[in-house]
Amino acid sequence: MTMINRVLWVSSVVLFLFGIFLPMFTMQKFLVFNDTFSLAGGLYELLSRGEFFLFLLILVFSVLMPACKFYISFMLTFDKVSSPDEKLDTVKKMLLVGKWSMADVFVIAILASTIKVGGLAHVSVHVGLFVFCASALLTMVLSHQLMSDYELAIKSE
Repeated sequence: MTMINRVLWVSSVVLFLFGIFLPMFTMQKFLVFNDTFSLAGGLYELLSRGEFFLFLLILVFSVLMPACKFYISFMLTFDKVSSPDEKLDTVKKMLLVGKWSMADVFVIAILASTIKVGGLAHVSVHVGLFVFCASALLTMVLSHQLMSDYELAIKSE
């Protein structure tokens, strides 16, 4: 189980990093204007346009919180936490961070927006979105496996 968790952790981190920088979608407006976005490119665009609130919202919930979740899952996956009490506290932290990690919700929002803008623009989905989605799914599987041993201990408190 430990080796599988380590492979899941490394795979999800690599996919997450690629997913941030690979193009996620291209929006074509009025058959003339094309904009291709990655998550990192979209964040840069929001920052350069002065959309600080949206920039911070997406940065925190789609990049920083998943990064925290990766760090916490790293601690559990690679046995950096030794005592059972520390492990339980780390699992509780992962539960808390997981609730605020919006990588999976971000993917759903992009997919929903590609469907909703049908009449106004044409949206083409690219590999970055699928890679980012794969990272979110692998992270969920890893989290489930890491927390399965502690489920009863958390519920009893």
